[in-house]
Amino acid sequence: MTFRTVGLTTLVLAASIEGSAGQMNAEQEAIKVVVTARVQSFEAAERARDAEGLVAHYASVPEFHFYHDGRRATYDVMAEGVRKAFPAVRSLNVTYADVEVLGLDSEYAIASATFNREIVMEGTGATVRQQGAVSWLWRKMGAQWLIVQGHISHPLDAAK
Repeated sequence: MTFRTVGLTTLVLAASIEGSAGQMNAEQEAIKVVVTARVQSFEAAERARDAEGLVAHYASVPEFHFYHDGRRATYDVMAEGVRKAFPAVRSLNVTYADVEVLGLDSEYAIASATFNREIVMEGTGATVRQQGAVSWLWRKMGAQWLIVQGHISHPLDAAK
């Protein structure tokens, strides 16, 4: 092999690697856009107290689990909890901020955010304020991105 052939092979290999990196960056950016939109959709469903809309963001799969202040919940527990809690809520104002999304590959992405939530309970009018952090592992399942794992932590203020 001549020096020229080695040089040409190196250039072709470098161009190939650079092209792959460009494709990966474009794919990661596309995933970031789509998953960020799903986080916004999740926030809108929560704010609207749309239990079915919120639950629709969760993947109904055996590996689903969500840690809520250290307590592990399955899909069924989370879905039932949302469906039971929302009718008792008069208003719910939530904002997710500092949203960061990282595409791990074409099928998985991780997202994290901070949040502020104010809940006014039906009947008593008691207000609960929460702030904390949340992270979600999103998985592309068919045509949509769904949460397969998550973690939320926040101190609870006493109802006032």
